[in-house]
Amino acid sequence: MGRGREGAVETARGSPAGKCKVNTTLCNVVMTLRSRENTGFVVLPVVLALAVSAGCDGPVPGRHGTAGERGVTVRDSAGIEIVENRAPEHPAGSFWTIDGEPEIVLGGGRTGAPNGETGTAASDSAQLIWQVRGLARLEDGRIAVLSTGNHQLFLFEPSGELSRAIGGRGEGPGEFTRPQQLQYLPPDTLVVWDYWFAPTSYFDTGGRLLGERAMDLRRMMEAAPGTNAESTQYPLPDGSLVVVAGNEFPSEAPTRGFLRGPPSEFIRIDDSYSASSLGSWEGMEIWVPRDQSDMPGFPTLMVESHLASGGDPPSIYISNGDTDEIHQFSLGGDLIRIIRRTNGPVTVTEAAQEAWQSALVAFWSRLGDLEEELGMSADRFLAGMPLRDGFPPVAGLVVDAGGFLWVREWSASEAGMPDQWSVFGPEGRWLGVIPGLPDLMLCHRFLSPCWIDREFLLAVRRDELGIERVEGYRIRRSEP
Repeated sequence: MGRGREGAVETARGSPAGKCKVNTTLCNVVMTLRSRENTGFVVLPVVLALAVSAGCDGPVPGRHGTAGERGVTVRDSAGIEIVENRAPEHPAGSFWTIDGEPEIVLGGGRTGAPNGETGTAASDSAQLIWQVRGLARLEDGRIAVLSTGNHQLFLFEPSGELSRAIGGRGEGPGEFTRPQQLQYLPPDTLVVWDYWFAPTSYFDTGGRLLGERAMDLRRMMEAAPGTNAESTQYPLPDGSLVVVAGNEFPSEAPTRGFLRGPPSEFIRIDDSYSASSLGSWEGMEIWVPRDQSDMPGFPTLMVESHLASGGDPPSIYISNGDTDEIHQFSLGGDLIRIIRRTNGPVTVTEAAQEAWQSALVAFWSRLGDLEEELGMSADRFLAGMPLRDGFPPVAGLVVDAGGFLWVREWSASEAGMPDQWSVFGPEGRWLGVIPGLPDLMLCHRFLSPCWIDREFLLAVRRDELGIERVEGYRIRRSEP
């Protein structure tokens, strides 16, 4: 592919889609999330009609049905398979589990393992785990960590010892402007996607640069109208990518209440710049507390669109988040399956909503002075927020290394945060539920990437100060 970036970048800078209007819901619902050196949050260009994330786990009392209700119905509708799941195949307590304590810890200033053991984290990793944008566990057990803040790809031994540092800041071969995405192509290739559609770099797992692939940005924008140099991109297993043609919020101040961002189109672009639409998907939800032009809304971090890809053959999965339905596409962009659950939502209690609001305020407070940004106290900002009828059924999607789809979700535990996963097989059947790891942003593709293989779930976690660490939790699998 030809490079062709310079003229297209100027076009994107001058276009309405490349600008952020000050009075539109926190600058188009945080088109750029703040960069804070002490928190590790990266300036993140988001065409924020969406933010696509990853997965979560566990059983939901009052939602997942009894043994007599288990079952699945598969039917065909105009060549598209509809899989309707009434309950998981494996009842609670008989499916996979995730250990409650991490076996691997990188960063966070920790020099020892949980429970006083030694060897799970090295002191040098505390300086390197910063603005993490990608994770992978290699076949030899090493952990790949892509740091936007350090402009490097790091390889760590499971003990925490740094094995290799790859790249650095610059525009030369194997260097990065602001790396955004990491792909692991087993058994021995690591791919780093850079900012503004800069060349994509291919490395072997020893750190040697294998080659680069340039993107002709102008051709991409012509193939996918509505995109620009800052459009969100999602690499796919075959080297193609999904880009987001986003829409802005209206220039007038939004009305009070919960609002969804304007829909955006997901478009797959292949090596020949042929475009395949994956449909229009709703944007991130925001909360606007009052009718006032200078009062921004804030993302609730609850309802948004989600995308994940993987499997063999590879599939693309997309959900709007607020419906218990996931669309499965072929890598070529054809809708092949709709995965549904028919067991009803998780009811939101007052205690659960209060816990969610506390987690929301804590998250935004780590990015800066929330009261100064809001022009009011957090209590006043949240006052009048109505009690929801139910939590969204989908809080994120992840496809693990074995092709299983993990759906992050809320349980009825009143934790207020997604705290479990439902796992689906490659054919869309609901296999079981895994409880654990309550976290508002766990496996969020933009802010807290994760990796799941047969043995471990790797995730970026943050302490109360926003300091990042990479934690690896062992997965105990029974055969589905």
